[in-house]
Amino acid sequence: MKNFYALMLALLVNAFGISQVSVTFQVDMNNESVSADGIHIAGSFQGWDPTLTMMSDDDMDGVYELTIDLPADSTYEFKFINGMTWDFVEDVPPTCQVEIAGNDNRFLTLGDDETEATYHVCYGSCAACGMTTIRLRIDMSVESAISPNGVHVAGNFQGWDPGASPMSDPDGDSVWESWVSFYPDSLVDTSGEIEPPIFKFINGNSWSNPNEALAGELCADDFGNRVLELTSENMVLVGDESTLAAPCFNSCGTCVSPTQVTFRVDMTTQEIVSANGVHIAGSFQGWSPAANPMTDDDGDGIWEATIGIVPGDIQFKFINGNDWSGNGDGNVDNELIIGDCAAAGSDNRALTVGSEEIVYEVCYNSCDVGCVENPNPADVTFRVDMSAEDVSASGVWIIGNFTSPNWQSGALQMTDVNMDGVFEITSNISGSATILYKFTNGDPTTGDNGVDFLEETGILLDSEGNELTNFEADGCGLPNGFGAYNRFHERSGESEILDAVCFNKCTTCVVSVDDVEVDSFNAYPNPFDEILTLDIAPDIFGTILVITDLSGRVVLEENIVAGVERIVLNTGHLRAGGYMAHLFGGESSRAIMILKH
Repeated sequence: MKNFYALMLALLVNAFGISQVSVTFQVDMNNESVSADGIHIAGSFQGWDPTLTMMSDDDMDGVYELTIDLPADSTYEFKFINGMTWDFVEDVPPTCQVEIAGNDNRFLTLGDDETEATYHVCYGSCAACGMTTIRLRIDMSVESAISPNGVHVAGNFQGWDPGASPMSDPDGDSVWESWVSFYPDSLVDTSGEIEPPIFKFINGNSWSNPNEALAGELCADDFGNRVLELTSENMVLVGDESTLAAPCFNSCGTCVSPTQVTFRVDMTTQEIVSANGVHIAGSFQGWSPAANPMTDDDGDGIWEATIGIVPGDIQFKFINGNDWSGNGDGNVDNELIIGDCAAAGSDNRALTVGSEEIVYEVCYNSCDVGCVENPNPADVTFRVDMSAEDVSASGVWIIGNFTSPNWQSGALQMTDVNMDGVFEITSNISGSATILYKFTNGDPTTGDNGVDFLEETGILLDSEGNELTNFEADGCGLPNGFGAYNRFHERSGESEILDAVCFNKCTTCVVSVDDVEVDSFNAYPNPFDEILTLDIAPDIFGTILVITDLSGRVVLEENIVAGVERIVLNTGHLRAGGYMAHLFGGESSRAIMILKH
């Protein structure tokens, strides 16, 4: 499915003639032990598949690179991987994350007039190896007006030029940002001594415009310039270390004082409260599941924590333990919120923090203020029709919030006793009435999604990119916060047998003449040189063959006439390397990897 998304992006780009930028990604691995599986890049431009896009180091200088064409006037998120699974993904410093206390992906924004771009960094850092990068941020919200020339920064790292280093505020939150990278020993004073970064912000682009004068403040020198002592090679300028808020213009601190928010969560309906306690994590503290413990001093089952939060919109969750998804000894689970207290398009809680103190009290995993008694424990039989799928040799499984541990770690294998293609399992479920779950084609406890097993996404597109299935729109699912959907069911407290649904659909499986029946889709020889032969099943209606490179770029596309069972292609125009051959038709698709010598 991830390869499918990358393919659809490429098809749309070709169809609408969007201008392309040749982007070269480079990552310096000289400070790392490189995995035998190679270096990969995964991102929004290729479906976040850690196995799909390998980088190369042809000149053996330790710098791995990849050049691909991407649509202009867009922002892309990505990460580098020392290997080919998420277990070996880099830790991106907050300095170059999308969000300092939230989305920890790298990002690259391409302008509408660019034709080429290069992104070069040291693995796990924000610039070339040995360089220091500072994410400069300044809050202009209390200024009466912003200069039509924008906000700039000037300092000893750029020659004190007031118009050379513009900042930007793309999200309109009044916090202007820019990034500066330099070699620490390049900053020297008049006597030749190395000095820290010294700078100030300017509301405009000349010294005649308002600029900061911070003499006497703790963050400044005697001349009123900011001074930042370097403590690491990747830093973020903040006005408050606890909230990570940006400093206010002409101040060492923040523009707005944090508001005290008291969070209370009722755990009395939970069968088990983790031996590691209850925690809260959210956008205001970097989504760290162990950083903010809660307490239940009077033993009434209501856990509490008071935290200072800068006013604004936040998202958060309570955690029964101190790790996500019940991982680790003693941990149980974290919330998956549905209802009017959930943030739009996600399963996080949402709260707007103002200047007044707040007491936020709810039942765990619910929008209700007080806990309602859970339904009685009862058997629930889940059923999924796999008759339209090629069932994995490792079987069909179910994952959800009702197992212990939950989701992948507690996956349950289903069975097809009467061999009719319908797999089922009965589980005795207690606790919350709301069940969130999904089916997987293959064992989800080992390997990677999309490679070793296929997890339902709740989304299905046809070969033209039109949406055929959407769990939320079709009434059987809710967003999971990661661009896909979970199924949901409200249990009654009595034994229930759920209707058999088609894999990745809300409805039963229906066979029609529009369905593509592909019992075989083979390529030979594979690897191949010039001539590639593809065998496909007969009686295919409206099918398209598309070949893409491993970045998702379309290199060949052909419509297949109904009844054709063999296609012979001359691939002389293709370079040596790996490709994906995709067969689309109706609501089905098949893909196989091919390799050209």
